[in-house]
Amino acid sequence: MKEKLTICILEIGKIVLNIIYVFLKLLPINENKVTLLSRQANTPSIDYELLTNELISRNKKTVVLCKKIESGILKKISYCIYILKCMYHIATSKACIVDGYFIPISILKHKKKLKIIQIWHALGAIKKFGYDVINRKEGSNYKIARIMKMHKNYDYVTSASEITKKIYEKSFGIPEERIVKIGMPRIDYILDEKDFKQEYIKDYPQAKGKKIILYVPTFRKEKTSNFQEIIKCIDDANYNLIIRLHPIEQTRVDAKYTVNDKYLTIDLIKIADYIITDYSAVAFEAALLDKPIFFYLYDKKEYEVNRGLNINIDKELPSFTFYNFENIINAINNIEYNINEIIKFKEKYIETRDKNNTKRICDLIENRLGAELHDKEESKSTINGIF
Repeated sequence: MKEKLTICILEIGKIVLNIIYVFLKLLPINENKVTLLSRQANTPSIDYELLTNELISRNKKTVVLCKKIESGILKKISYCIYILKCMYHIATSKACIVDGYFIPISILKHKKKLKIIQIWHALGAIKKFGYDVINRKEGSNYKIARIMKMHKNYDYVTSASEITKKIYEKSFGIPEERIVKIGMPRIDYILDEKDFKQEYIKDYPQAKGKKIILYVPTFRKEKTSNFQEIIKCIDDANYNLIIRLHPIEQTRVDAKYTVNDKYLTIDLIKIADYIITDYSAVAFEAALLDKPIFFYLYDKKEYEVNRGLNINIDKELPSFTFYNFENIINAINNIEYNINEIIKFKEKYIETRDKNNTKRICDLIENRLGAELHDKEESKSTINGIF
């Protein structure tokens, strides 16, 4: 009964929004306007900041709209009003960029001139998502995904490697030819030589002289992360532990193990000596810097049933895969790991290892918007991701 009511409400909502959108589409398009939309956070990601700066430098008009869907009736009503604002900007833009599923992008019927680019919010996908987890415990309900047209209307999806293209093809349900290997803006940021460690030590003097361990678990729908086990095993005299939970996880962590939000997770990866995760795409970001990445897979069997994995971590990174946290600490203390495994992992899953990722995505936007480029053949080669 509850599912039928939800489906009925969604169907009505979709019809209403499409009727409103018919009138919004009568508004003229700004041929120079690019709108960036996200529901991952309430502030622009580093990817959106880099893209916005590059687009502005190319004399593009940019609009950035970021807002999470939060719990509570009033907040949901507020989000519905916000969606109308998004629809106006989508209707008057020549291109839109999204970094995840975004309701108006997928459920509305857009003008043919509008080009939509999905950059996703992670460098890759260790865990399955999208159409690959339909009707699984950690995935979407098939009927709701169909009504909400999950991941529909993308003209292009960007990826950082050929193998990730194959993963995205299944996850987004999109033909491989529409997935372009041109990278992701955050790669430029990660490879930048700016070091935050001295600033961090100044803010957190208790970390001075200690090795820094960063724990970044993935989000689990109906389960909290097992960070208490980690806290019990950490020797505070030798290690400074930072716990950075997923933004939508509500579990409270002792302030002793958290840091100011001014430090992005990417910044913390640069600061840390060791990174510990499970199925999070943070692993790709840390691999870019050849950092030791330990996988704490205490619930792997359960997770494979509830969600599923794209990558066999045990096989690809055997000296970094553990099911007991004490063994991770022993491996760190005794340097019992093979960093060459991380390097091979990086080379396999991140082929766009340069500082031109943001530029390539903006080149894609300019080319597909019909911008007049001086050398079309050279630009075409860039878009195809030749390295």
